[in-house]
Amino acid sequence: MDKEGLKISIITVSYNSVKTIEQTIRSVLNQTYGNIEYIIIDGASIDGTQRIIEKYLDEIDYYVSERDKGIYYAMNKGIAKATGDIIGIINSDDWYADDAVKSIAECFEKNDVELVYGRIMCITDDGRRIRHPYFPIESIWYQMALPHPSVFVRKKVYNLFGVFNMDYHVASDYELMLRFYSNKVKFHYLNKIVAYFRYGGISMQQNKICDEERYKISMTYVNQCPYADKALLIIQEPYKWTYFRNAFEKDGKIVGNFLNEDVIVDNRNIVIFGIGTWGERCYNVLSQAGIQEIYFMDNSPAKWNTQFHGLYVLNPNELKSMAAHVLIAVKEYGEDIKKQLISMGNSKLHLVTIDELKEMYWTKYSF
Repeated sequence: MDKEGLKISIITVSYNSVKTIEQTIRSVLNQTYGNIEYIIIDGASIDGTQRIIEKYLDEIDYYVSERDKGIYYAMNKGIAKATGDIIGIINSDDWYADDAVKSIAECFEKNDVELVYGRIMCITDDGRRIRHPYFPIESIWYQMALPHPSVFVRKKVYNLFGVFNMDYHVASDYELMLRFYSNKVKFHYLNKIVAYFRYGGISMQQNKICDEERYKISMTYVNQCPYADKALLIIQEPYKWTYFRNAFEKDGKIVGNFLNEDVIVDNRNIVIFGIGTWGERCYNVLSQAGIQEIYFMDNSPAKWNTQFHGLYVLNPNELKSMAAHVLIAVKEYGEDIKKQLISMGNSKLHLVTIDELKEMYWTKYSF
Protein backbone atom coordinates (compact mmCIF):
# COMPACT_ATOMS: atom_id res chain seq x y z
CA MET A 1 0.00 0.00 0.00
CA ASP A 2 1.41 3.43 -0.93
CA LYS A 3 2.87 5.78 1.67
CA GLU A 4 1.76 9.04 0.06
CA GLY A 5 -0.13 11.76 1.90
CA LEU A 6 0.02 12.80 5.50
CA LYS A 7 1.87 10.43 7.77
CA ILE A 8 -0.46 9.40 10.59
CA SER A 9 0.87 7.88 13.80
CA ILE A 10 -1.49 5.55 15.67
CA ILE A 11 -0.74 4.80 19.32
CA THR A 12 -2.15 1.87 21.27
CA VAL A 13 -1.47 1.61 25.00
CA SER A 14 -2.15 -1.71 26.68
CA TYR A 15 -1.98 -3.61 29.93
CA ASN A 16 -3.27 -7.16 30.35
CA SER A 17 -5.51 -6.87 27.28
CA VAL A 18 -5.19 -10.42 25.97
CA LYS A 19 -8.91 -10.72 25.22
CA THR A 20 -9.22 -7.62 23.06
CA ILE A 21 -5.91 -6.31 21.75
CA GLU A 22 -5.75 -8.47 18.64
CA GLN A 23 -8.92 -6.88 17.30
CA THR A 24 -7.40 -3.45 18.02
CA ILE A 25 -4.16 -4.28 16.23
CA ARG A 26 -5.87 -5.77 13.20
CA SER A 27 -8.17 -2.75 12.92
CA VAL A 28 -5.09 -0.54 12.57
CA LEU A 29 -3.17 -2.82 10.22
CA ASN A 30 -6.22 -3.33 7.97
CA GLN A 31 -6.87 0.37 7.41
CA THR A 32 -7.53 1.44 3.82
CA TYR A 33 -5.04 4.29 4.30
CA GLY A 34 -1.40 3.44 3.70
CA ASN A 35 0.84 6.02 5.35
CA ILE A 36 0.48 4.85 8.95
CA GLU A 37 3.07 4.56 11.69
CA TYR A 38 1.91 2.14 14.39
CA ILE A 39 3.18 2.43 17.96
CA ILE A 40 2.29 0.10 20.84
CA ILE A 41 3.19 0.94 24.43
CA ASP A 42 2.57 -1.98 26.78
CA GLY A 43 2.80 -1.73 30.56
CA ALA A 44 4.58 -5.09 31.09
CA SER A 45 1.47 -7.23 30.67
CA ILE A 46 1.56 -10.70 32.24
CA ASP A 47 -1.57 -12.28 30.73
CA GLY A 48 -0.44 -13.14 27.22
CA THR A 49 -0.91 -9.70 25.70
CA GLN A 50 2.77 -9.54 24.73
CA ARG A 51 2.58 -12.84 22.83
CA ILE A 52 -0.27 -11.45 20.71
CA ILE A 53 1.61 -8.22 19.98
CA GLU A 54 4.73 -10.16 19.00
CA LYS A 55 2.76 -11.94 16.26
CA TYR A 56 2.57 -8.60 14.45
CA LEU A 57 6.03 -7.16 15.13
CA ASP A 58 6.90 -7.01 11.41
CA GLU A 59 3.99 -4.61 10.90
CA ILE A 60 4.46 -2.51 14.05
CA ASP A 61 6.84 0.43 13.79
CA TYR A 62 7.65 0.79 17.49
CA TYR A 63 6.87 -1.48 20.42
CA VAL A 64 7.96 -1.50 24.04
CA SER A 65 6.73 -3.42 27.05
CA GLU A 66 7.86 -2.11 30.41
CA ARG A 67 6.42 -0.94 33.69
CA ASP A 68 5.05 2.58 33.58
CA LYS A 69 3.06 5.06 35.63
CA GLY A 70 -0.38 4.49 34.13
CA ILE A 71 -2.40 4.99 30.98
CA TYR A 72 -1.69 8.68 30.39
CA TYR A 73 2.02 8.22 31.07
CA ALA A 74 2.00 5.49 28.40
CA MET A 75 0.16 7.75 25.97
CA ASN A 76 2.73 10.48 26.52
CA LYS A 77 5.51 7.96 25.79
CA GLY A 78 3.78 7.11 22.54
CA ILE A 79 3.38 10.75 21.56
CA ALA A 80 7.09 11.33 22.20
CA LYS A 81 7.96 8.46 19.83
CA ALA A 82 5.50 9.48 17.09
CA THR A 83 6.99 10.92 13.90
CA GLY A 84 3.76 11.42 11.97
CA ASP A 85 2.11 14.70 11.00
CA ILE A 86 -1.07 13.54 12.77
CA ILE A 87 -1.48 11.42 15.91
CA GLY A 88 -4.44 9.21 16.84
CA ILE A 89 -4.79 7.09 19.99
CA ILE A 90 -6.79 3.86 20.10
CA ASN A 91 -6.79 1.87 23.34
CA SER A 92 -6.36 -1.88 23.47
CA ASP A 93 -10.05 -2.64 24.07
CA ASP A 94 -11.35 -0.46 21.21
CA TRP A 95 -10.98 -0.63 17.43
CA TYR A 96 -11.23 1.53 14.30
CA ALA A 97 -13.70 1.37 11.45
CA ASP A 98 -11.93 0.10 8.30
CA ASP A 99 -11.74 3.48 6.55
CA ALA A 100 -11.39 5.62 9.69
CA VAL A 101 -7.85 6.85 9.04
CA LYS A 102 -8.52 7.55 5.36
CA SER A 103 -11.55 9.66 6.27
CA ILE A 104 -9.59 11.52 8.94
CA ALA A 105 -6.69 12.18 6.56
CA GLU A 106 -9.09 13.63 3.97
CA CYS A 107 -10.48 16.02 6.60
CA PHE A 108 -7.01 17.32 7.37
CA GLU A 109 -6.10 17.63 3.70
CA LYS A 110 -9.28 19.49 2.71
CA ASN A 111 -9.68 21.78 5.74
CA ASP A 112 -7.53 24.24 7.62
CA VAL A 113 -7.80 22.31 10.91
CA GLU A 114 -5.56 21.05 13.69
CA LEU A 115 -7.80 18.49 15.39
CA VAL A 116 -10.39 16.19 13.83
CA TYR A 117 -12.84 14.08 15.78
CA GLY A 118 -15.67 11.82 14.68
CA ARG A 119 -18.31 9.61 16.19
CA ILE A 120 -18.01 6.32 18.05
CA MET A 121 -20.20 3.28 18.51
CA CYS A 122 -20.33 1.95 22.06
CA ILE A 123 -20.38 -1.81 22.62
CA THR A 124 -22.04 -3.23 25.74
CA ASP A 125 -20.95 -6.35 27.60
CA ASP A 126 -23.69 -8.35 25.87
CA GLY A 127 -22.67 -7.10 22.42
CA ARG A 128 -25.34 -4.46 21.86
CA ARG A 129 -24.32 -1.39 19.88
CA ILE A 130 -25.27 2.05 21.14
CA ARG A 131 -24.38 5.14 19.15
CA HIS A 132 -22.56 7.62 21.35
CA PRO A 133 -24.55 10.88 21.56
CA TYR A 134 -23.38 13.96 19.73
CA PHE A 135 -22.59 17.04 21.84
CA PRO A 136 -21.89 20.51 20.37
CA ILE A 137 -18.21 21.30 20.80
CA GLU A 138 -19.17 24.52 22.65
CA SER A 139 -20.33 22.33 25.53
CA ILE A 140 -16.75 21.23 26.18
CA TRP A 141 -16.55 23.88 28.90
CA TYR A 142 -18.68 21.67 31.12
CA GLN A 143 -18.49 18.14 29.67
CA MET A 144 -16.32 15.87 27.55
CA ALA A 145 -17.94 16.82 24.25
CA LEU A 146 -15.83 14.66 21.93
CA PRO A 147 -15.11 10.92 22.20
CA HIS A 148 -11.38 10.47 22.66
CA PRO A 149 -11.01 7.26 20.57
CA SER A 150 -12.13 9.27 17.54
CA VAL A 151 -9.69 12.18 18.04
CA PHE A 152 -6.71 12.88 15.75
CA VAL A 153 -4.37 15.80 16.45
CA ARG A 154 -1.53 17.44 14.55
CA LYS A 155 1.80 16.68 16.22
CA LYS A 156 2.61 20.39 16.31
CA VAL A 157 -0.38 20.97 18.63
CA TYR A 158 1.17 18.65 21.22
CA ASN A 159 4.48 20.47 20.77
CA LEU A 160 2.81 23.84 21.35
CA PHE A 161 0.37 23.07 24.16
CA GLY A 162 1.68 19.95 25.84
CA VAL A 163 0.56 16.38 26.42
CA PHE A 164 -1.57 14.58 29.02
CA ASN A 165 -1.48 16.09 32.51
CA MET A 166 -0.34 13.42 34.95
CA ASP A 167 -2.10 15.18 37.83
CA TYR A 168 -5.32 13.57 36.57
CA HIS A 169 -5.64 9.80 36.74
CA VAL A 170 -8.96 9.24 34.93
CA ALA A 171 -10.01 12.41 33.08
CA SER A 172 -6.73 13.74 31.68
CA ASP A 173 -8.09 13.33 28.15
CA TYR A 174 -10.82 15.86 29.02
CA GLU A 175 -8.27 18.31 30.43
CA LEU A 176 -6.14 18.00 27.30
CA MET A 177 -9.05 18.59 24.92
CA LEU A 178 -10.24 21.58 26.95
CA ARG A 179 -6.69 22.95 27.05
CA PHE A 180 -6.49 22.71 23.27
CA TYR A 181 -9.92 24.28 22.81
CA SER A 182 -9.22 27.16 25.18
CA ASN A 183 -6.03 27.85 23.22
CA LYS A 184 -8.03 28.24 20.00
CA VAL A 185 -6.85 25.01 18.38
CA LYS A 186 -8.93 24.54 15.22
CA PHE A 187 -11.37 21.65 15.80
CA HIS A 188 -13.26 19.89 13.00
CA TYR A 189 -16.15 17.45 13.40
CA LEU A 190 -16.52 14.44 11.08
CA ASN A 191 -20.06 13.06 11.18
CA LYS A 192 -19.01 9.46 10.72
CA ILE A 193 -18.33 6.41 12.92
CA VAL A 194 -14.57 6.38 13.39
CA ALA A 195 -14.12 3.95 16.27
CA TYR A 196 -15.86 1.29 18.35
CA PHE A 197 -15.61 1.68 22.11
CA ARG A 198 -16.12 -1.11 24.64
CA TYR A 199 -17.84 -0.12 27.84
CA GLY A 200 -15.81 -0.78 30.96
CA GLY A 201 -12.70 1.38 30.48
CA ILE A 202 -10.83 3.15 33.26
CA SER A 203 -13.11 6.21 33.36
CA MET A 204 -16.23 4.03 33.62
CA GLN A 205 -14.71 1.81 36.32
CA GLN A 206 -13.79 4.83 38.42
CA ASN A 207 -16.83 7.03 37.92
CA LYS A 208 -16.54 8.88 41.24
CA ILE A 209 -12.93 9.88 40.61
CA CYS A 210 -13.81 10.80 37.03
CA ASP A 211 -16.66 13.06 38.18
CA GLU A 212 -14.39 14.82 40.66
CA GLU A 213 -11.59 15.29 38.15
CA ARG A 214 -13.88 16.58 35.42
CA TYR A 215 -15.41 19.06 37.86
CA LYS A 216 -11.97 20.37 38.84
CA ILE A 217 -10.94 20.59 35.18
CA SER A 218 -14.08 22.48 34.17
CA MET A 219 -13.65 24.89 37.06
CA THR A 220 -10.01 25.48 36.09
CA TYR A 221 -10.97 26.68 32.61
CA VAL A 222 -14.45 28.15 33.07
CA ASN A 223 -13.23 31.74 33.34
CA GLN A 224 -12.04 31.49 29.73
CA CYS A 225 -15.53 30.54 28.56
CA PRO A 226 -17.37 33.36 26.71
CA TYR A 227 -20.52 32.54 28.73
CA ALA A 228 -18.76 31.83 32.02
CA ASP A 229 -21.67 32.66 34.34
CA LYS A 230 -24.01 30.28 32.56
CA ALA A 231 -21.34 27.60 32.26
CA LEU A 232 -20.55 27.82 35.96
CA LEU A 233 -24.14 26.93 36.84
CA ILE A 234 -24.14 24.05 34.36
CA ILE A 235 -20.87 22.75 35.80
CA GLN A 236 -21.82 23.02 39.44
CA GLU A 237 -25.39 21.74 39.59
CA PRO A 238 -24.86 18.14 38.40
CA TYR A 239 -21.62 17.92 40.33
CA LYS A 240 -23.34 19.03 43.53
CA TRP A 241 -25.68 16.06 43.14
CA THR A 242 -22.76 13.75 42.41
CA TYR A 243 -20.84 15.08 45.40
CA PHE A 244 -23.88 14.71 47.67
CA ARG A 245 -24.72 11.20 46.40
CA ASN A 246 -21.11 10.07 46.78
CA ALA A 247 -21.09 11.41 50.34
CA PHE A 248 -24.02 9.15 51.23
CA GLU A 249 -22.16 6.14 49.85
CA LYS A 250 -18.67 7.01 51.05
CA ASP A 251 -19.12 9.19 54.16
CA GLY A 252 -22.44 7.99 55.55
CA LYS A 253 -21.52 8.72 59.14
CA ILE A 254 -20.52 12.29 58.27
CA VAL A 255 -23.79 12.85 56.40
CA GLY A 256 -25.75 11.35 59.31
CA ASN A 257 -24.03 13.66 61.77
CA PHE A 258 -24.68 16.60 59.43
CA LEU A 259 -28.40 15.77 59.41
CA ASN A 260 -28.40 15.32 63.18
CA GLU A 261 -26.60 18.59 63.86
CA ASP A 262 -27.79 20.94 61.09
CA VAL A 263 -31.26 19.70 60.18
CA ILE A 264 -32.74 17.80 63.11
CA VAL A 265 -32.41 20.54 65.70
CA ASP A 266 -34.89 19.41 68.36
CA ASN A 267 -36.74 16.34 69.60
CA ARG A 268 -39.53 16.24 67.05
CA ASN A 269 -40.30 12.97 65.24
CA ILE A 270 -38.16 12.09 62.22
CA VAL A 271 -40.09 11.37 59.03
CA ILE A 272 -38.57 10.24 55.74
CA PHE A 273 -41.05 11.11 53.01
CA GLY A 274 -40.53 8.80 50.03
CA ILE A 275 -39.18 5.25 50.11
CA GLY A 276 -37.26 5.25 46.85
CA THR A 277 -33.51 5.55 46.33
CA TRP A 278 -33.08 8.74 48.34
CA GLY A 279 -35.35 7.46 51.09
CA GLU A 280 -33.10 4.43 51.40
CA ARG A 281 -30.00 6.64 51.51
CA CYS A 282 -31.49 8.92 54.17
CA TYR A 283 -32.47 5.97 56.35
CA ASN A 284 -28.97 4.44 56.10
CA VAL A 285 -27.13 7.59 57.14
CA LEU A 286 -29.58 8.39 59.94
CA SER A 287 -29.10 4.86 61.26
CA GLN A 288 -25.32 5.33 61.15
CA ALA A 289 -25.77 8.49 63.20
CA GLY A 290 -27.63 6.47 65.85
CA ILE A 291 -31.13 7.78 65.10
CA GLN A 292 -33.59 4.92 65.48
CA GLU A 293 -37.06 6.49 65.84
CA ILE A 294 -37.92 7.03 62.19
CA TYR A 295 -41.28 7.11 60.38
CA PHE A 296 -41.74 6.46 56.66
CA MET A 297 -44.41 8.11 54.53
CA ASP A 298 -45.22 8.09 50.85
CA ASN A 299 -47.85 9.57 48.55
CA SER A 300 -48.55 6.24 46.87
CA PRO A 301 -51.56 4.46 48.47
CA ALA A 302 -50.11 1.15 47.22
CA LYS A 303 -47.21 1.59 49.65
CA TRP A 304 -49.28 2.44 52.72
CA ASN A 305 -49.12 -0.24 55.42
CA THR A 306 -46.33 -2.06 53.59
CA GLN A 307 -43.08 -2.45 55.48
CA PHE A 308 -39.82 -0.67 54.77
CA HIS A 309 -36.88 -1.59 57.00
CA GLY A 310 -39.36 -3.32 59.29
CA LEU A 311 -41.53 -0.21 59.73
CA TYR A 312 -44.95 0.46 58.24
CA VAL A 313 -45.21 3.16 55.57
CA LEU A 314 -47.79 5.72 56.68
CA ASN A 315 -50.36 7.86 54.92
CA PRO A 316 -49.17 11.53 54.73
CA ASN A 317 -52.41 12.56 56.46
CA GLU A 318 -50.70 11.45 59.69
CA LEU A 319 -48.68 14.66 59.45
CA LYS A 320 -51.70 16.90 60.03
CA SER A 321 -51.25 16.63 63.79
CA MET A 322 -47.64 15.44 64.15
CA ALA A 323 -44.64 17.50 65.29
CA ALA A 324 -41.91 16.30 62.93
CA HIS A 325 -38.79 16.93 60.95
CA VAL A 326 -39.71 15.77 57.46
CA LEU A 327 -36.91 14.83 55.04
CA ILE A 328 -38.56 14.92 51.61
CA ALA A 329 -36.43 12.24 49.96
CA VAL A 330 -37.78 12.69 46.42
CA LYS A 331 -35.47 14.42 43.99
CA GLU A 332 -37.76 15.39 41.10
CA TYR A 333 -40.92 16.47 42.94
CA GLY A 334 -39.54 17.66 46.25
CA GLU A 335 -40.90 21.20 45.99
CA ASP A 336 -44.36 19.98 45.00
CA ILE A 337 -44.47 17.67 48.01
CA LYS A 338 -43.28 20.47 50.25
CA LYS A 339 -46.17 22.68 49.08
CA GLN A 340 -48.57 19.79 49.64
CA LEU A 341 -47.41 19.40 53.25
CA ILE A 342 -47.42 23.15 53.92
CA SER A 343 -51.05 23.24 52.79
CA MET A 344 -51.92 21.03 55.78
CA GLY A 345 -51.46 24.10 57.95
CA ASN A 346 -49.41 22.29 60.60
CA SER A 347 -46.87 24.77 62.02
CA LYS A 348 -45.11 21.96 63.89
CA LEU A 349 -43.61 20.52 60.69
CA HIS A 350 -40.02 21.31 59.77
CA LEU A 351 -39.77 20.50 56.06
CA VAL A 352 -36.58 20.10 54.07
CA THR A 353 -36.17 18.70 50.55
CA ILE A 354 -33.27 16.64 49.27
CA ASP A 355 -32.35 19.57 47.00
CA GLU A 356 -32.14 21.88 50.02
CA LEU A 357 -30.05 19.31 51.88
CA LYS A 358 -27.73 19.07 48.90
CA GLU A 359 -27.17 22.84 48.91
CA MET A 360 -26.61 22.90 52.68
CA TYR A 361 -24.12 20.03 52.51
CA TRP A 362 -22.28 21.62 49.57
CA THR A 363 -21.94 24.91 51.45
CA LYS A 364 -20.55 23.20 54.51
CA TYR A 365 -18.26 20.55 53.11
CA SER A 366 -17.30 21.22 49.47
CA PHE A 367 -13.67 21.92 48.67
